[in-house]
Amino acid sequence: MYKTWVEVDAVSLRHNFLALTKHLGKGVAVMAIVKSNAYGHGIVKVIKTIGGFASEYYSEAKPPIVWFGVDSIDEALILKKSGIKNPILILGYVPSAMLVDVVRNNFRVCLYDIPMLKELTRLAKKMRKKVFVHVKLETGTHRQGVMPEDVSAFARALKKSAPQVIVQGAYTHFADTENPKSRYYKEQLLAFQNAIKIFEEEGVRPQYLHTAASAALLLYPEAHFTMARLGIALYGMYPSPEVADKVKKQVALKPALTWKTRVAQVKTIPAGKTIGYDRTYKAQKEMKIAVIPIGYWDGFDRGFSNNGAVLVGGRRVPIVGNICMNICMLDITKLRGVKPGDEVVLLGRQGRECISAEELASRISTINYEITTCINPLIPRIII
Repeated sequence: MYKTWVEVDAVSLRHNFLALTKHLGKGVAVMAIVKSNAYGHGIVKVIKTIGGFASEYYSEAKPPIVWFGVDSIDEALILKKSGIKNPILILGYVPSAMLVDVVRNNFRVCLYDIPMLKELTRLAKKMRKKVFVHVKLETGTHRQGVMPEDVSAFARALKKSAPQVIVQGAYTHFADTENPKSRYYKEQLLAFQNAIKIFEEEGVRPQYLHTAASAALLLYPEAHFTMARLGIALYGMYPSPEVADKVKKQVALKPALTWKTRVAQVKTIPAGKTIGYDRTYKAQKEMKIAVIPIGYWDGFDRGFSNNGAVLVGGRRVPIVGNICMNICMLDITKLRGVKPGDEVVLLGRQGRECISAEELASRISTINYEITTCINPLIPRIII
């Protein structure tokens, strides 16, 4: 028994995976993005669950393997230690001193500058190995990436680094495909296509081209190329309310995550007494509260103080007082029979009621991504 835990529904994960991959044409490879602890769902358990059903997507005309995308060398090593054999692409920054681990473990890595290319080439020669890279091309998000004016010189440098460095892929990331009204993605798509044309003219021909994360996968078939990245949609959440409105009738995703805790104590508070730090809530009349062992350390944002609800016995009950590091309090005056040990749902469904990541995000002016990824990774994840 746990005091707080996360349940991840394998059936929902499978449904989302298959629903999303139906949008991909023949020959399009799939990369499941499991960075940031699989968007808070539990990285090791998610990859093993995906491995159990991913083969259902493939036919003889499609690639036989699901890739996994992570942010860091640390996440890549976690995946390797779990025993998976699938290709792993590190999408984020790798310190120069840790590139040796990339080469040693045959990880694929995001490449975007010459010093990194030189170090990978040196290590590959020294270790008598080849290293596979995916070149990140800057098209308008202005994060990591080779700038358009540098693409030609970068391609020539890649040619000189062969055969130690093999350009297996090239990709970019859209800035605002979460907004279906924006056409900025078309500018980025054109910039990407121009960069690939330069690569080909210089004799660099990546096998995998990928620009589509969840939003572009759902909205823009022209962005699918030869690989697509399944991010937040894999976990049953739409990238934005606007994307949901546009596609949910065609692609009905199922949220996979439920976050639960338990009632720790039930007590009666006299009228006029205050609750919690800073005394931000005052009982206007005698009331009954439940104390639950969850707080901002666990990833339950302090912004929900006096500004949110959870589910107890299938009913919504308000949060009262400031959320503490490890504890918060609920007004259960209208409920009967609540006792220590009863389940409480912070995120997900209980009975006919449901609290979504989107609802929580709207209360604190953030996005659904943040709600799930901020759940403390030390909290147990259970596949159901």
